[in-house]
Amino acid sequence: MNPHAWLFLDVKGDDGKMTPWRFEMGAPNALLRAGWSKSDIKVGTAVTVSGFRARSGGPVGNAFQVRLPDGRDLFAASSLKDK
Repeated sequence: MNPHAWLFLDVKGDDGKMTPWRFEMGAPNALLRAGWSKSDIKVGTAVTVSGFRARSGGPVGNAFQVRLPDGRDLFAASSLKDK
């Protein structure tokens, strides 16, 4: 969705409890230019997200990179890509 894409994840904590997280990423066109396709992540796909947690401390952040199960690293085309 414009102007930014969001990645919604269920993350299992050390206690086994699932917490819904959301990560802001760049605009859809920027993601396409960074190598993303709509089929890269399907429901249930395990990914690793690198990024920055929101100052509020809640389960929200700005993604920098997403590692897919096949080992590919896709950049999130976010505003924090150069930090």
